[in-house]
Amino acid sequence: MRLSRPSSWPVALKLSLAFLAAALLPMGLTAAYNLHQSLASVRRTAHLNLELVAGTTAARLDQLVTDTRHTVAQLAADAEVVAFLSAASPDAAARYSVQGALGNVVHSNPDVFSVFLLDKTGTCVLATHPENLGRNYAFRSYYRGALEYGASVSELLTGSTTARPGVFFSQAVRSGGRGVVGVVVLKLKGESLMEMVGSLRLGEQGRGFLIDEYGVLLSHTERELLFHSLTALPPEVLRLPVFDRRFSSVGIDTIQGLGLDSLGHAMIGASAPGHTNYTDAARGPLIVGFAPMKTRPWTVGVEMPDAEFSAPLVSLAEGTLVSVLGVGLAVTVLALLVARSIVRPLLELTRAARAVAAGAFGTARVSVHSEDEVGTLARAFNTMAAGLAERERERDIFGRVVSPEVREKLLGGELRLGGETRRVAVLFSDIRGFSSLSERMDPQGVVALLNEYLTEMAEAVRPYQGYINNFIGDAIVVVFGAPLDQPGIEVRAGRAAVAMQAKLAQLNARRVARGDFPIVTGIGISAGEVVAGQIGSPERLLYTVIGDTVNVAARLEALTKDYPGHPILVSHSVAEWLRDASDLRVEHLGVISVKGRAEPVDVSAVHGA
Repeated sequence: MRLSRPSSWPVALKLSLAFLAAALLPMGLTAAYNLHQSLASVRRTAHLNLELVAGTTAARLDQLVTDTRHTVAQLAADAEVVAFLSAASPDAAARYSVQGALGNVVHSNPDVFSVFLLDKTGTCVLATHPENLGRNYAFRSYYRGALEYGASVSELLTGSTTARPGVFFSQAVRSGGRGVVGVVVLKLKGESLMEMVGSLRLGEQGRGFLIDEYGVLLSHTERELLFHSLTALPPEVLRLPVFDRRFSSVGIDTIQGLGLDSLGHAMIGASAPGHTNYTDAARGPLIVGFAPMKTRPWTVGVEMPDAEFSAPLVSLAEGTLVSVLGVGLAVTVLALLVARSIVRPLLELTRAARAVAAGAFGTARVSVHSEDEVGTLARAFNTMAAGLAERERERDIFGRVVSPEVREKLLGGELRLGGETRRVAVLFSDIRGFSSLSERMDPQGVVALLNEYLTEMAEAVRPYQGYINNFIGDAIVVVFGAPLDQPGIEVRAGRAAVAMQAKLAQLNARRVARGDFPIVTGIGISAGEVVAGQIGSPERLLYTVIGDTVNVAARLEALTKDYPGHPILVSHSVAEWLRDASDLRVEHLGVISVKGRAEPVDVSAVHGA
């Protein structure tokens, strides 16, 4: 017994394996499917949870931004603030009163770092932090934004005075007909944003982060990643005003990319909550849920390792595997016992089969001892032995008729000597100038050419189920509609002809490439009634078709010599059917007299659309 050849395995082994497969495959596939579905369900739940946490945090940040905007708007509309910035030299009482108002904002809100007032030139004239006084902040985007748009909210940046990160809210202060007299600026602590996002925890290793519209990390659990971008920022982006000395006060002049392109592609500019996956070099595969803020073009992200939520399922998979192996062992023992009861009756069948192989058909008989499937097999074997003579007769018939279509009709008893009248389409194809070509080639070359050409043409006809009736030298006769009934025989023939020309073009390309001359052919197609049947002697029969339709097809093929631009010519009965075929183009050539026929033929040319 060779293990590499299953056909040589004992039946007992095969049955045992079959029983084992029947028991374990459904169980294993079901377990695998359930595990897959469970993993997918857990993954979907994890994605939704991450998106929910990110969305909740984004909403909290939005509320913080909205509240801070309202605070700044109230300060800008405060009469004392307007009067202070409008006065050329405000008195000490006014300064003291406005200073108290600014201080109340800082003391009442732990998220506010400082509040200061800028005059029209951008110089700080009053501040809760003395170090701001006298400094000019005209270069800051929040100052320019307040003058241009009335109000502005900066990106997270580090203050040039305190070197502490924050978000600056600014609003222009207007005084009646004087227009803008200054700007109120409130600095929201960057630590508040970082704490709100950085404190996010989902699972043991989950963490949160916040990016701006350019993918720069504004908050992250790992502080060393702050002020890096998910993707490398192009030079034209780094030249934008928003990046002018943005983090220079903390020693960051150039924002470095982290190379997380897939994460950046999913999150930067996101307009709705979503999720994605990426791989970190240190932590492995991670899943990320994210949600954009409504008040700022920032996006909150929450991530956790993929393995953290899939670990329980891995343990479940290991337990399932142990169960499957245990069941497999029990089934194997049972299968061996059952196989032995089946194999013994089969040994007698094996002996009889060897007798058949030796040609001793008379002694190839099996005793029937049961009514089960083995008994049925024994009776079938005996019937087989009794029918060997019939099989030999069929083999004799098959030796005379080579077509598979004809063979099937012979076995069905549908063919008889003398034939039957059928409506068919006949395709006749011939190589132009084959005789002169043959004179220039040796016999081996002629045979090689024909074999190559006829093989390609047979391949072209096969998809359209044409019956290749005969190869006559270089000519091919193909019949559609016999010996089997077929719908649309004219269209099948037309499409087969176009396919033959396409195959011929491919063949000629190869022939020219290797230095051989190209082949030119003509094809004629006609449709009508013929006599189809077996012709010949009892020793040798040929299934063929006879009638005027065959003659017209041959004459049309010969006529293609006079129409070198039209290698496919068809009769009127074929052309009428082909006009409705969208993939074929029919061109009427007129009524033409052909050799060997008294009546002229209505001829059309066919091309692929």
